[in-house]
Amino acid sequence: MAGKLIALLLLSTFLIGCQSDQKIKERNSAKTKHPINPNGDSELALLMRDMFEESDSLKQLVADGKSLTGLKKYKDIHSAVPTDPAVKGPVFEAFAQAYVASINELESADSASIFKFNSMVDKCMNCHTEFCPGPKKRIKKLYIEE
Repeated sequence: MAGKLIALLLLSTFLIGCQSDQKIKERNSAKTKHPINPNGDSELALLMRDMFEESDSLKQLVADGKSLTGLKKYKDIHSAVPTDPAVKGPVFEAFAQAYVASINELESADSASIFKFNSMVDKCMNCHTEFCPGPKKRIKKLYIEE
């Protein structure tokens, strides 16, 4: 009888331990999957994070005077769904067109131009002054001192 009780206790302890490990794994994976925005990330927010990451990568190439080719055109900026649907409209579209044009100008330069790169960053700052000013502090870090 005592042997069965000990076996039952060991089995219970093992099962509880397995459940605890599983809960810890679920909690840790949930932390890594959490979006930055607790309400979920819109297509536009994800696109803009990608735009920032590419710009941050380009910053050093531009500072080194290297020519840029194959840049993403981010034409999806016109169709990406924003967090707040009221954002989309003629003003946003004008900012989006200016940004895409600045990417084209940057890529068409014979060599990377700090002026044109900073102009592209200006387009981001101008739009974020009008809509969603939160990222402006981060965007400012993209500027290259001339």
